[in-house]
Amino acid sequence: MKIDINIGRNFTRLNVDEVVIVCHGLPYEPGSAIEKSYDFIAEYFSKRGYPALIFDFTGTGRSRGDFSLLKWYEDLEIISENFERFHLVGFSMGGAVAYSLEGAESYSIISSPFDLSLFTEESLRGIYSNAILKRTLKGLRDYEIFRKRILDEFEIICPSSAPAKSDVLVVHGTEDDVVPFSHGVKIYEKSKAPKKFVKVENGDHFLRKNRSIIGLAYRWISEKREGESVENIRI
Repeated sequence: MKIDINIGRNFTRLNVDEVVIVCHGLPYEPGSAIEKSYDFIAEYFSKRGYPALIFDFTGTGRSRGDFSLLKWYEDLEIISENFERFHLVGFSMGGAVAYSLEGAESYSIISSPFDLSLFTEESLRGIYSNAILKRTLKGLRDYEIFRKRILDEFEIICPSSAPAKSDVLVVHGTEDDVVPFSHGVKIYEKSKAPKKFVKVENGDHFLRKNRSIIGLAYRWISEKREGESVENIRI
């Protein structure tokens, strides 16, 4: 990808062939991903030689358009096509969308859902109410339309519906009260070697805020990936 930008008085062009694309989840708070811990994640990779791209999915943060999980998939597809090689690091719903996309050099799927069993009536109403109150998802109308759309679209793009991927790192906390631990296990079981599962003892849903977890993704990207393995860690 060629990125043209003016720096001071000078026109410059940056060439990036390989990139780490970081995918955020459903936002709980308003604002862009760059205003949250995702900017730290991008800096972590960039400082270690891997240019990293963070962005706001359609209908969130500074991006335009109405919220739609199918549009999230389209967003990722369009962005990734601009690079010769790309690695995907996805958190929560962003990890589910990342797993559905073909062609990545590697996948790091962290605290992400596997299938429709994620959603209960209570959780859906909670997502909707929070989005309306805090304006985290754009274009929402009445609850029943939102409910039908997110269930229909998630069934299409969720990992349980996607072709099995290889070069997959799955990380999940045992105390995740948003996406149950069993979802991470199912993503790992579906995936093909090379693959690795990291069980985070006492880990909650917000593993992206922990530097050691980002280090796991970095090593998965940068080191030789082979075989199948399961690891238990405590943070």
